[in-house]
Amino acid sequence: MRRSLSYFWRIQLAVLLGAAVATAVLTGALLVGDSVRGSLRDLTLDRLGRIDYALVSEHFFREELATDLSHKLEGEPQFHQETVPAILLNGTAINAETKARASRIQIQGIDERFAGLWKDASSQSAPSLEKQPGQLFPSVHINQSLQNELDIKVGEQLLLSFERHSDIHREFLLGHRDSSDVLQTLRLTVTKILPDRGIGTFGLRPNQSRPLNAYLPLTVLQKTLGSETKVNAIFASTASSNSSDLTAADILSALQNKLNQALKLEDLGLILRHVSSDSIGGVGYLSLESTQFLLKPDIIEAARAVAIERRTLFLPILTYLANTIAANERTIPYSTITGLDIQRAFSLELTDGSAAPPLADDEILLNEWAAIDLGAEVGDEVNVSYYIVGPREALLTRGAQFRLKGVVAIKGLAADRGLTPVFPGIHEAEDMSEWNAPFPIDLNRIRPKDEVYWDLFRATPKAFVSDGIAQQLWRSRFGDLTAVQIRTVLGADLQTTQTSFQRRLLDKIRPEQVGLVFQPVKADGLAAATGSTDFSGLFIGFSLFLIVSAALLVGLLFRLGVEQRANEIGILLAAGYPISTVRRRFMKEGGLIAGIGGLVGLGGGVVYAWLLMAGLRTWWLAAVGTPFLSLHINLLSLVLGYLIALIVVLFSIGWTVRRLGKVPIPALIAGGVGTGGLSSRSAGVSTRSRILAFASLGLALGLTIFALISEATASVGLFFGSGVLLLIAGLTFFSIWLRSGGRAASQPRVAVTVQMGIKNSGRHPGRSMLCAALVGSACFVIVAVGANRHVERKQEGIPQKESGTGGFALVAESDIPLHHDLNSQDGRFELGFSESDSDATADTHVFPFRLLPGEDASCLNLYRPQKPRILGASRDFIGRGGFQFQGITTAKENPWELLQDELEPGVIPAIGDYNSAQWILHLGIGDELSIQDESGEQLKLRLVGVLQRSIFQSELLISEANFKKHFPSQSGYAYFLIQPPSVPNPAAFSESAEHIGHTLERMLEDYGLDVTSTTEKLASYRAVENTYLSTFQTLGGLGLLLGTLGLGIILLRNVIERSGELATLRAFGFRRSTLSLMLLWENGFLLLIGILIGTVSALTAVSPHLTDPGAQVPWLSLTITLVSVFLVGMIASAIAVYFALHRPLLPGLKHDA
Repeated sequence: MRRSLSYFWRIQLAVLLGAAVATAVLTGALLVGDSVRGSLRDLTLDRLGRIDYALVSEHFFREELATDLSHKLEGEPQFHQETVPAILLNGTAINAETKARASRIQIQGIDERFAGLWKDASSQSAPSLEKQPGQLFPSVHINQSLQNELDIKVGEQLLLSFERHSDIHREFLLGHRDSSDVLQTLRLTVTKILPDRGIGTFGLRPNQSRPLNAYLPLTVLQKTLGSETKVNAIFASTASSNSSDLTAADILSALQNKLNQALKLEDLGLILRHVSSDSIGGVGYLSLESTQFLLKPDIIEAARAVAIERRTLFLPILTYLANTIAANERTIPYSTITGLDIQRAFSLELTDGSAAPPLADDEILLNEWAAIDLGAEVGDEVNVSYYIVGPREALLTRGAQFRLKGVVAIKGLAADRGLTPVFPGIHEAEDMSEWNAPFPIDLNRIRPKDEVYWDLFRATPKAFVSDGIAQQLWRSRFGDLTAVQIRTVLGADLQTTQTSFQRRLLDKIRPEQVGLVFQPVKADGLAAATGSTDFSGLFIGFSLFLIVSAALLVGLLFRLGVEQRANEIGILLAAGYPISTVRRRFMKEGGLIAGIGGLVGLGGGVVYAWLLMAGLRTWWLAAVGTPFLSLHINLLSLVLGYLIALIVVLFSIGWTVRRLGKVPIPALIAGGVGTGGLSSRSAGVSTRSRILAFASLGLALGLTIFALISEATASVGLFFGSGVLLLIAGLTFFSIWLRSGGRAASQPRVAVTVQMGIKNSGRHPGRSMLCAALVGSACFVIVAVGANRHVERKQEGIPQKESGTGGFALVAESDIPLHHDLNSQDGRFELGFSESDSDATADTHVFPFRLLPGEDASCLNLYRPQKPRILGASRDFIGRGGFQFQGITTAKENPWELLQDELEPGVIPAIGDYNSAQWILHLGIGDELSIQDESGEQLKLRLVGVLQRSIFQSELLISEANFKKHFPSQSGYAYFLIQPPSVPNPAAFSESAEHIGHTLERMLEDYGLDVTSTTEKLASYRAVENTYLSTFQTLGGLGLLLGTLGLGIILLRNVIERSGELATLRAFGFRRSTLSLMLLWENGFLLLIGILIGTVSALTAVSPHLTDPGAQVPWLSLTITLVSVFLVGMIASAIAVYFALHRPLLPGLKHDA
């Protein structure tokens, strides 16, 4: 074997290099996937430092909770821990001097403990946020990305805008929605620019894009928010001891258990108030209330369970504010009414001393002051009017009619001011005329006697109704009750009961119900780093033609070597060696060469991967967003790539060796392999080929006609199927022509040299067909993929409703949710619009969406999203319809109405973009995605429809009703689709849309509103797709170029086999130039046929796309690729012809003789 290898070293070296190429490409593609995953993993570890778990809540809790938790964990010697409190907010940053603005800012209120989480991960010292001497404003550190956005320098001032904290939900009647109450602005001095690494890239949501971070002192942010000693986040760094065998789940469970033990009611926004008997002139009690004004059902049920367990008396209370209580044409303004179960009420007596009777839903009790003021008697009709918050947070007046059941004395429970929770802006007022309520108050209605009642009784209720009607009228999605009273049995100590009740209540409440749950952010981030896209498989697909071409090249080269040794093979077989022994010998040689070539290819694979990574950081940057990728070499991928490439190459070699026994021994000894003529079997194959050719052509024409009369969605697949069938038909017709000996080429007007070259292509039909099929198939895929590039052109005229934009010109998103209607003049006024700006946007229709923050579910995010963003679509939007659907579960004229369908419990309908659902979330029509709702319960989103290439690729959509039901604490609207007024002139429409966008951004800059053209948003998604297509086109083109080298090898084989024939022609006087042209025409003809069949078939397959106005077919690059293929093939052929025709004449003549 050693001598054979050394004697035939040239051809063996060529085989070795072919094997090296196949290994390099396959291994390199696997390393690209490893590098993307490794880079995402590095990014996760870098941005989180030593943070393993994070608790981020919608409401604030004690800063000391982190310290209490740390003390609890000190009793767990099996693992070390560190807990750090912080405040996390979203907001907007403005350069105070240049007014440059940046949205989507992550604001972190931190202290030195937070910075210490990166001390081990960075050589930099922990940054200090202390105020410097002579510095007027507090310090802020920003990262390099934010500095680049604002073009701000150290020492310059920065304005941060963010949402002011409010315990009471802004959409509740008592919630503050005015801009002055919602927005908070803080002026700071930039004292340090942090590099975009380590603490500078901190963020909890996995995304490769660099965040815009601002860090300021925790105490400064607490004071600004009016939440001293309060935070909304705790970060935990835990590490098991070396002797511990705890799993990550064990650590998380222990951490959560210790948190539950450290919690106090105030951390949950709850107050257990001790009301003494002296304050109400009766028996004392405990009152469970919420800082959010309303108690949620889960809390109420937990309190009820504890009350039953402790055998205490349980009384639910719901108090509401009435605008008017009226009877007998008299009215009382602004009074509280309490709903409760009269039968379970304590010390509620009528004026005659008897116990208050139970109430029906249409009955009411008035206290004696109100009854006297109204002149009301038992049986009189009493009307009550009150505010509710309606759609788009509009205040609506509603009313209810009751019949007076009795009059209660103002003593005992009826004199209890504690029945009314603290009304912010009302309770602290000395007089009613000083109320600072978040809803309209007509101070002219307030009478002197009302002020007297306020001085005597404050907000003590003036009326009582049944708990049932109170729930019907005044309960909301934020809670059912304003308080729960707990009264002990006679003789029990109230103070002792308070302590035990509080502890048991904390045990009953699940932290998930109030959002106090640690999330394994590092583990989740590392899991998400596996990626939404398998880049190993992706680049194997991109490089497929490189791999196939290399494998075919190895087979061709090895076959050439075998045919050079035909005489040797014939002698061995004639000497009695079995064919199996000869085959094994050649397989061993081929295996050794392939193995050595594979080892060489491993180094080439690393280089190939490095080049691809460089391409992803530069030329193909749009596919990854930011240039963060670095090369990661994985031994397993090297071994796997080597073995797979070795198997592919050995299969190619084995296919060649298998044919050794099919050539007669005399022919082998004579040095030939035999070509044979057309046999009856060939004729049979020709007959079958004709059937296949005409059937494929007929089906292609049929599909084309059917596609022309079908819907647009179906026609795409039909045209592609037609193109594939046309490719099969074209190649099959060419095969028939080759097997016929090329008779159709005999034309008197065609040069003899050309005719001879074309006819000679049929000398070896199998080889010629292989060449044409390889080139044709490669051209088909490359042209079809390349032609699918698409660009979202700037809108000319009104956007189409049934398109990816849905007929909307603009899309906007705000950092701080809006609580006023942009479609109304009053709403715009409340948001601070001037009269001229309000008029400029008066005819603009804005569709607002509720937004649940989450992870980007589009192709722009390389991480695998686990908690995608969710939009709540309003009834107006659902009724409007629009967009183009790829598929739906149930046929409806307006598929958006599927969002309003009632499904089984725990399941709600959702709609998403097809590309995101299919390739990122891996969901199909009817599939379900499990998430947690606000109360910690499992909620399944069932995909009932998918959109085709829409602007909703980053999120899923559900109905607003389901959104408010399952995520009640998410207030306001933060996502908007904007439809400018129709203008006939396209240029005027574009100008109008641009002006409206600028106006909205300018007026709502403090809310962090960013307005983008819908076509630009679609273009950002298209850019990723187009980049992948360009990558495939580039790598596929390289594979095609490599495949053309195989054509040169085939020609070289043909020339060597025909050396005697060529020598004879030269002896008869044919010049070398004439023979060269003949041979070049032979190979050029095969190239042209393959390119022509593949290109025409591909253009047929993608013809619907070619007629799309947004199509951006890269004709130039495709032409360059195809011309390059032809030129490389011709150059390879020319080299083969040159060496073949410059061989000595005499040996060729002797060989032919």
